[in-house]
Amino acid sequence: MAVPLLRTLILYLSVVIAVRVMGKRQIGELDPSELVITILISDLAAIPMQDLGIPLFAGVIPIVTLISVEILMSFFSLKSRRFRRLINGQPAIIIRKGKLDIHKLRQMRLTTDEVIETLRKQSVSSVSDVKYGVIEPDGSLSIVLKQPQQPVTAEMFGLSPKNQGLPVVVVSDGKLVPRSLQLLQKDEQDVVNQLRNQGLTIAEVFLMTLDDCGNVFVQPKEAK
Repeated sequence: MAVPLLRTLILYLSVVIAVRVMGKRQIGELDPSELVITILISDLAAIPMQDLGIPLFAGVIPIVTLISVEILMSFFSLKSRRFRRLINGQPAIIIRKGKLDIHKLRQMRLTTDEVIETLRKQSVSSVSDVKYGVIEPDGSLSIVLKQPQQPVTAEMFGLSPKNQGLPVVVVSDGKLVPRSLQLLQKDEQDVVNQLRNQGLTIAEVFLMTLDDCGNVFVQPKEAK
C-alpha cells in the first residue's frame, strides 16, 4: 500500500513542478505546443502510477525530457519571430468592419454559431457592432468595437476621476502580508496608522487592500 502511495505522490509532484516550470496560464490560453506537452505529461504520469511493474523513472524521465524541450522551444520562440509563428500560429482576422470574413472562417473551420456564441459571451449582440474580430493563437476571440458601441469613458466627458492603482492584500485574516508591504514600499507602522484612523487593529481585520495611490479597503472580522 505504501509503495503505490509513494509513487503516486512522486509523480503528482513531478507533474506539478513540470507545469510550474512551463509557467503559463490556464488551459484555454495554452499555445498548441504547450497543450500537446501538457496532455503528454498527464499520460506519461498515469502509466507508472497505475502499473507498479513499470519503473518509476520510466515516467519521470520522459516528463523531464518534455519540459526540457518546452523550455528550449520557448527560448527559440523568444529569439525568432518566424519560429514562434511556425509553432504557435498567428492571429487571424475573421471580422472586418462589421462583416464576417467567410473565406477565413472556412479556412479555420469555424461556424457562424461559434462566432455568435463567443460574441454573446463578450456582451456583443451583433456582428455589425464589431470593427475587427481577431482569432488569437490561443484560440480566443479579441474584438475592437465600432466607435458608437465602445464603452463610455471619463475622457469622453472631460472628467478626471480619482487615480486607481493595483490593490494588493496587506492584511489577511488578522495577519500582515510582508511581500505586499515590500511591493508598496510600506512597513507595519504604516498599516497600523491606517487602521488606527478607523479604530481597528491588525488582529481585528479580515481583509485589507492597499494600492500605490493610497486607496484603502478594509473589512473587519465578524463579531463572534
